[in-house]
Amino acid sequence: LYDVEDGSLSQWGLRINRRLRCFICIDCQTVVCTSKAAKHIEVTHAVTKIQVDKDLLNSIISKENLILEWPEKPTAICPAYAGLPTAYGLLCPTCGEMFSTPKSVNKHSNEKHNVSTWNKVLEEAWMQRFSQHPLAKSWFPVYPFSAQSFNPPSDYLVTLRQQLDQRPALDSDQIDVRHINPWLITTGWQTFTHDHSAYAQPILIDIPQQPSHANSLDLVRTFVYQYLERAYILIPRTSEICRQILNTDTLTDTFNHTPFHMHQDPSSFTNCQRLLTQLILYLLRTRPSPTHPLPLPNTIVALLDNLIQALDTASLTLHALLVAIWTTEWIPSPFILDGNVKENPIPDPTVRFIVCTQMNQDGTLKDPRDVTGVLAKLTYCMRLVFLKQSWNLHSSDPHLSSVTAAARSLRLWFTEGSESTFHTIRTLQHRASAITMSTQNEPNMKWKDDSNFTSLIFKGHEVSLEKLATQAAALEDYSRQLLTEVLLFDHPFFIDISQLKDDMGNSTPGYSLFTDRANEPVLGFTDQLTQHILDTPSLRSRFILSTRDGEIQWNAIALGAWLSNYAKLDLLCLVQVEMNCGAPPRTTELTAMARCNTLYGMLRAIRIIDGHVVLMRSYHKMRTAQGHDRVIPHSLNAALAALLIYKEALCHPFAQLCVNVLYPNDRYVKSLYQNFLFINHNKPFVGDDITQEMRNWTKQYIGYELGVRDWRQVSTPLRRQHAGLQEKWLEDQETADAAQAGHSHHVDHMRYGVTARGSTSLAEDYLDPFLETSVRWHATLKLVPGGKLISLDAASHHNFQPPTRRHLSTNAGQIDVAAIVDAVAVKVQDQLAALKQDLATQATANHQALLTSISALLGHASPQLPVPLPEAVPITGALLPSDQRPRVVVSVQHGKFYLIYFLIA
Repeated sequence: LYDVEDGSLSQWGLRINRRLRCFICIDCQTVVCTSKAAKHIEVTHAVTKIQVDKDLLNSIISKENLILEWPEKPTAICPAYAGLPTAYGLLCPTCGEMFSTPKSVNKHSNEKHNVSTWNKVLEEAWMQRFSQHPLAKSWFPVYPFSAQSFNPPSDYLVTLRQQLDQRPALDSDQIDVRHINPWLITTGWQTFTHDHSAYAQPILIDIPQQPSHANSLDLVRTFVYQYLERAYILIPRTSEICRQILNTDTLTDTFNHTPFHMHQDPSSFTNCQRLLTQLILYLLRTRPSPTHPLPLPNTIVALLDNLIQALDTASLTLHALLVAIWTTEWIPSPFILDGNVKENPIPDPTVRFIVCTQMNQDGTLKDPRDVTGVLAKLTYCMRLVFLKQSWNLHSSDPHLSSVTAAARSLRLWFTEGSESTFHTIRTLQHRASAITMSTQNEPNMKWKDDSNFTSLIFKGHEVSLEKLATQAAALEDYSRQLLTEVLLFDHPFFIDISQLKDDMGNSTPGYSLFTDRANEPVLGFTDQLTQHILDTPSLRSRFILSTRDGEIQWNAIALGAWLSNYAKLDLLCLVQVEMNCGAPPRTTELTAMARCNTLYGMLRAIRIIDGHVVLMRSYHKMRTAQGHDRVIPHSLNAALAALLIYKEALCHPFAQLCVNVLYPNDRYVKSLYQNFLFINHNKPFVGDDITQEMRNWTKQYIGYELGVRDWRQVSTPLRRQHAGLQEKWLEDQETADAAQAGHSHHVDHMRYGVTARGSTSLAEDYLDPFLETSVRWHATLKLVPGGKLISLDAASHHNFQPPTRRHLSTNAGQIDVAAIVDAVAVKVQDQLAALKQDLATQATANHQALLTSISALLGHASPQLPVPLPEAVPITGALLPSDQRPRVVVSVQHGKFYLIYFLIA
């Protein structure tokens, strides 16, 4: 038996018997007349719903030279035919015909030979037949197959499973639209990647890791980075109104008040450079060719050719290329390829590039949340290119009197509402953001059974409050040991934290509670740690090499080691703020907190509010969109609050001395120790520093490494259950009091009666929930909660006392329940009397109907039989007898009385 090369016959359940030159039905194990093969499959095996391609079937019959009718029965014994079953039969002793039973042999012999075979011993042999069809049902003798055992290959199932798991490639119109997510429904990218897969290969945007001058594409990164840097430095040289025009998305006379500006984080600009490099590499690698047939305008193709050929003028060509691409109206239109009309659904090469960035290695497309960053960076790059083009036009066109005038002339290409790449990108950004913000993430953890919401299973690992509390205690102990024994040399410095003051409304540069003169008696001499070192012989010999003419030569090695330990303490403080003080802050804001009011208007982070030592975190994420920062307070647990105060009051002045010795000419490092609350030796901390330290601690105490990202996921449900998570600050929430005054709540707290509590830029009534959230989380982790300005010793977690539950007061006056019942009865008796009369009337009718039904059912009662009814109780103005009063139930809940009365008829 064999199949044709493409396997079509096996799909129909057929094979060809080479000896018979006809079809064999694998399921029926019979010969199928070639001319009836299609009908046999469609009728006999209709339940399978197999559709036979008749044209293909006829082609196979012709090509394989198959017979059209039944094969001839062999005239002599022959080898068995493959695909047909063999049976043990009996031979006619006269003619050798074969039959399956003695009765059939006897019948044949009597009819054909007039001889009975009942008393004869019949010869047995193996036999086959072609079919049960009347024309092919005769048996014939055969030599049987040799017995063979079937041993499948050892890797058969593995290979089969790999084949079964492969997703078949469907045509785009075969994909069920109900299986496509809303994002791809709106973009249609799945159709483009299916029909034009050559444009959606991730390798097209790979940047060479080791550039080689032998390959010109390897040099693209260098001149793209240089080009963007030249454009970037134009930003501070450009007027504010011009930058406002560049940063305005709509083609209106009202400009965005926030001008186009440099990135706050230098790495953001580096990411833009990398993305633009990927775009240029994509354009060069997908130039029109036999493998990439989608057309581009001739001018753009010429610029791509020039770019790859003339690296010495690459910057000029690159700028012209980007301007040409981003000032073209890209309209979908068909094109001719090999004489056939083809569709070009995404003619814009920039959008094709965006699609390519969204491809996973397995050929699937990413979620919309993954594209927003790409779109934001491209938007920034486009504005930067149009800024450079504005400068170029101003220098080359005498009619454009300024860079601003040039920018106005280009507005069509970097605003929404016109056929442009910019409009497409902004539309995708709005759509992706809307879908992302309205789509809930898939569950990535679950509560452990019977844990009472104290243990989560996250990525197969248990994270419990008990382990977190153990870790929090260990962190606190280690931090305190590092402070007291290593940094303060076990000297009993004392600060009465409860006496500290904070001038909440003071925004003078350099001010903090550590520079407030009111705190000098509490904090003591600023350089008292340095003085202690100078006064202690063992420390003096350790930190000082020599003294001459009043000058001290410090031991740089010892200072560097001390400063490293100081940085270690800062890092531990950051970890504790991230994990132990309520909702985890974004690390970019946490690491940049100011220790005092800066020269440039950023207010200090550490403050004292109503007994809480509070870190005021500035939320920078929406600064570009909203033009201002949000302030979010975090109350520190008592131990961390004391630790920070000791660190800043005692250790920080000596840290400045260390920096002055180790980095005498480095103004940047010195400024860090003046402005930053947490410093990593000679640079600011970054998120990766906090993540790595968190992983070290969580690996040891939880058994699984939790970085910042994982912690934000895991901590949320725990805080939601145990700490009353304050999700967000509700801006412009209206209140009746503010509305009565004729303005919003926002204006009310920003402009009227601003108290010290309001100087945080939060409304007074919004401040407490934030602090309470932190305090509840402190208690959940069994740390002495914030709101207590107590000493370092008293703040230890060993002194934690579980918060007492508040009960309802039991001192309220006694309630005369009986008097209340009587008063209620008198008050409602008229209404109850009417209600009772209605019930009695209704009961009479109901009883009469019921009796009539029963009488009819029993068949021996008269429907006119009078029905005895209970006599109605007359209700007068007097109080009802006690046994006929409405029943009153008094329920006391949470100090409120609920009276429930009902009538017993």
